Amino acid sequence: MLGEEHDRLECDARGVVGDRLWALRHPDGKLASGKNHQRFRRTPGMLEHRVTYDGEGTPVITAPDGATLRPGDPRVPERFGEGVELVREGEDSHKDVSAVSVVGTASLRALGDLLGDADPVDVRRLRKNIVVETDEPWIEEDWVGREITIGAGGEAEPLRLRVTRRVVRCVMVTQAQPGLPVDNRVLKALTAARGMCVGVHTDVVTPGPVALGDTVTVR
Repeated sequence: MLGEEHDRLECDARGVVGDRLWALRHPDGKLASGKNHQRFRRTPGMLEHRVTYDGEGTPVITAPDGATLRPGDPRVPERFGEGVELVREGEDSHKDVSAVSVVGTASLRALGDLLGDADPVDVRRLRKNIVVETDEPWIEEDWVGREITIGAGGEAEPLRLRVTRRVVRCVMVTQAQPGLPVDNRVLKALTAARGMCVGVHTDVVTPGPVALGDTVTVR
């Protein structure tokens, strides 16, 4: 569903705490998504809904009309398809590829340039966990095989991530969501100039917090 902006996140071995911990699941086991894939089924309306956790850690979906839906609500299959359930992650991860995804601001600006736009591409299209302020476009791709540390640490261990690979983009970057129209240019530009890639995947080496303004160190 729609992403959210936070000033602070907690990361455990799985990734950002709560990220994709719950999902809409079709009767055949495929997860509801904005795209079709061997694990996912395109489900209309996904990018029109928001979801947050209540004080007890239960996901609450907010629909465009203001209705709120929780696990077990009979309106869930009415909105998303017969037999669809809101389920918590089990043995099979709900994540697409990696624990935590990262992109640099210079890459967002460079992608905007590829599109011929005056502004950076809106990061909401890329659905990244962490946005790092960078000066050099695509620099995060040079971090593949290396570790990044985020935050000063203090009494707690800083968050350490191992960068594993570039992120290959898909049709999700083109889709409309509130405030953003359909834009097929994004995937076409990435395909032509960047091998369909922008941003990087990472695995968690040492869990920890990350907050707006933290320093990122590449090792």
